[in-house]
Amino acid sequence: MAGQYSWEQVRSKAFYPLTFPMLCGPGSISAALTVGVTLHDNSAVVSATKLAGALPGLAAAAFVVYLCLRFASQFLYKLGSNGTAVVMRLSAFILLCLGVQIVWDGLHELILNLLIQVSNTTGR
Repeated sequence: MAGQYSWEQVRSKAFYPLTFPMLCGPGSISAALTVGVTLHDNSAVVSATKLAGALPGLAAAAFVVYLCLRFASQFLYKLGSNGTAVVMRLSAFILLCLGVQIVWDGLHELILNLLIQVSNTTGR
């Protein structure tokens, strides 16, 4: 049975939902954790303000995911196979950009903390 399909037929049958980068995978989980960590602040007022700003964004993302899942078949039909491939690659690129930002933020904090520790130990 596997010999009956060519590589192009198998590739065309593969299903990648429109919301794959937003709903699953280590990239989306780490993005959610990073956003959650950045909401924390020493001041309760600042934390509440950040949370109040993040909630509309979460609601908008949830609404977009709902629309994508609800109307995926109609949307994919109108896009066609080439349009679907473009949307998938574009969403994967956006997720890659988020991952690069997360790595950059982590390295930035690490380097700053290391420099602070080094300056504290040499200043004593």
